[in-house]
Amino acid sequence: MTDLFSIAARPIWAIICPAIVALLILLSGKRPNIRETWTLLGSAGLFYSVLSMTSVVLEHGPIQSTWFDLFPNIEFALRADALGLIFATTSSVLWILVSIYSIGYMRSLNEHAQTRYYFSFALALLGAIGIALSANLVTMFIFYEILTISTYPLVAHEESPEAIAAGHKYLAYLLTGGVFFLIGILMTYFLVGTTDFSYQGILKPALSHTSKVTLQIVFFCFLLGFAKAAWMPVHSWLPTAMVAPTPVSALLHAVAVVKAGVFGIIRIVCHIYGIELMHTLGLGLVLAAIAAFTIIVANFFAIGQNNLKRMLAYSTINQLSFIILGVALLSPMSITGAMLHIPFHGFMKITLFLCAGAIAAITGKKTINELAGLGRVLPITLGAFLIGAFGMAGAPPLAGFISKWHVALGAVESGHLFFLLIIFVGSILDVLYFFPVIRTAFFGKMPVAETLGNDREEKVEVYAEKKHIIEIQHPLYLFMIVPLAFTAIFSIFLCLFPNTLSIYDLAKTAVKNIFGGI
Repeated sequence: MTDLFSIAARPIWAIICPAIVALLILLSGKRPNIRETWTLLGSAGLFYSVLSMTSVVLEHGPIQSTWFDLFPNIEFALRADALGLIFATTSSVLWILVSIYSIGYMRSLNEHAQTRYYFSFALALLGAIGIALSANLVTMFIFYEILTISTYPLVAHEESPEAIAAGHKYLAYLLTGGVFFLIGILMTYFLVGTTDFSYQGILKPALSHTSKVTLQIVFFCFLLGFAKAAWMPVHSWLPTAMVAPTPVSALLHAVAVVKAGVFGIIRIVCHIYGIELMHTLGLGLVLAAIAAFTIIVANFFAIGQNNLKRMLAYSTINQLSFIILGVALLSPMSITGAMLHIPFHGFMKITLFLCAGAIAAITGKKTINELAGLGRVLPITLGAFLIGAFGMAGAPPLAGFISKWHVALGAVESGHLFFLLIIFVGSILDVLYFFPVIRTAFFGKMPVAETLGNDREEKVEVYAEKKHIIEIQHPLYLFMIVPLAFTAIFSIFLCLFPNTLSIYDLAKTAVKNIFGGI
């Protein structure tokens, strides 16, 4: 058992923090100010805990924490390495911002079951951080299922027939995926007697006593297991889940859930199979083809959407497969880009969802054709949306440019120039479905003397030919506007300074370990 006051205990504290927060939220459920204070303090504490491990890992290597034995050669163990800290840093810092945003969103809409909401959110972060810091497949599976179960109440939060159906679909896809994940784990353990992550993979020795087809089947079990990555055709749960409140959508798309899926695929490719075995089995090109198909088709689905959140959902499906494409190309540069796109996409996509939620909370509008003129009414919100949209397309000076540039160079490095074309076409299609939003919001004409606010007493300034002016007065909106403005600015900052929070150093270290070992 690890000494709780040693450096080796830091991954344990990162897990304990959201668990304690979840308990405190339940105990203070009838006192909303205290409940939300625990949420904010817990998110800050988690971020500090994760950040405290970064310098140690970069200077001295991974931090290993063992709790207890589960089975022979399988321990319930945590391991903070460079790749895991990229995901953990992304989740922990974005939890702070979504917590602040949630206060304004949930209170301004007078949402029900807020204690359940904050409790489930804390458990979801427990699952996400556990996945990031797992030392082996079995530990990862436990936290992966915690993440699935804890997010179900969030997806079904509205408790409407549509929300309940969305929650059932969510569970059907992800619990079924969990079964395939478990099958992959059992087959891996049967073949090599361990499930520990290793820099060059652990399955290569299995070639001496099993067929390539068997190893290929195991890989597809893992791929189905990580249905959270929403690659096509196991994607439809994600657009359906957009019935959830906007902070939940941010959790699904930027903070935890889908990132857990692509993170898991990176772990399987790099630390279970390894680059050499992926080449030997021809799995890299197969995975790249699946990702390329998803990128193009998801973009076309996004172009046809009028509901803003559903359009953003298909955008997420596209961007997730961009990460999968990066790791599938199996080159140092492309895998670096895939790792960088986890946090960079997180900041840009959370900006877009927070903007969509602020628009809905302030104006009651949820479809693209209803946004006419709102860019002049809500310049900060729609300006932040503009920044996030350009970032999705990979335009400089947004963070998406850095990660997409690395993956594009990786396509050249690997010699697969067809996928360079996929990256280019995908980015053009990103522009095509975001352009109508920008055009409508900034250049559309708002109806004369329209009152916004979804039957609330608050009204906003209305622009039309005669520019009827109605004042906006609602301090809770600041809890929404400030986080989305921060994430938008940070999306630019990450392009100019990609090593903020040591993200670039962590990616370089992770790739060096994968290709060179330590």
